[in-house]
Amino acid sequence: MFAARQIASRVFQQSVRRYHAGDFKAPTMEELPVPRGSWQAQHDARQRKHNAVLLAGIAFTAGTIVLAKASGLVYLNYSPPASLD
Repeated sequence: MFAARQIASRVFQQSVRRYHAGDFKAPTMEELPVPRGSWQAQHDARQRKHNAVLLAGIAFTAGTIVLAKASGLVYLNYSPPASLD
């Protein structure tokens, strides 16, 4: 058991040490992406998408509440009950 543990330990230790092979080159600023286009146009497009998702979520939630209330499955306790029974 102990021998197997030593062998496994050496295998993993060697693989970690070889993570960066001999031809590793450090990243530079030249490798970063260059921005293109108008940031405002991209921002507006994202906001339209996010607002559509928000409105769909609000509509789905409202529809679910109305359907649950209309089916009688939920009592929303708008006011105190008429009697204590």
